[in-house]
Amino acid sequence: MKIPPISALGRFVVQNQKKSSIKEPPFPPLQKDTISFSSSIAYYLKKYNTLPDEIKRILSPKDAIDMFRNMELVQKGALKGTKIGQGNHARVYENPWLEGYYSLIIQDPKQMSQVIYSRYGLGDSIWSDKDNELIQIIKSSKTA
Repeated sequence: MKIPPISALGRFVVQNQKKSSIKEPPFPPLQKDTISFSSSIAYYLKKYNTLPDEIKRILSPKDAIDMFRNMELVQKGALKGTKIGQGNHARVYENPWLEGYYSLIIQDPKQMSQVIYSRYGLGDSIWSDKDNELIQIIKSSKTA
């Protein structure tokens, strides 16, 4: 197949164009109103609303955000907490934001019961994190 010379296709001309002074927005506008609870304060406020009323009376939302962040860091191993008890598949840490309550960090969520050895009186679990089942708050048996 023979290709015709470029002059047979027509004339190509570049025209001068003026740039408009209107700048395009850096991001396209949102199509839907959505809220992401992944890494914002609203994520922790959502957790605060799931706490029992007895804890909400004691704990302010600002302190709850610090408490939730601390419990997550202890669970991930990025922060060392004050350990007050341990078992084969769980650890209990002091909770400085709530007097009479402790943080329970579970390593194996498949275990239905946990045996924890501690010199403190530990009560039942009163709250568990819906997003991370490994984090719970337990009550001291002295305040039960």
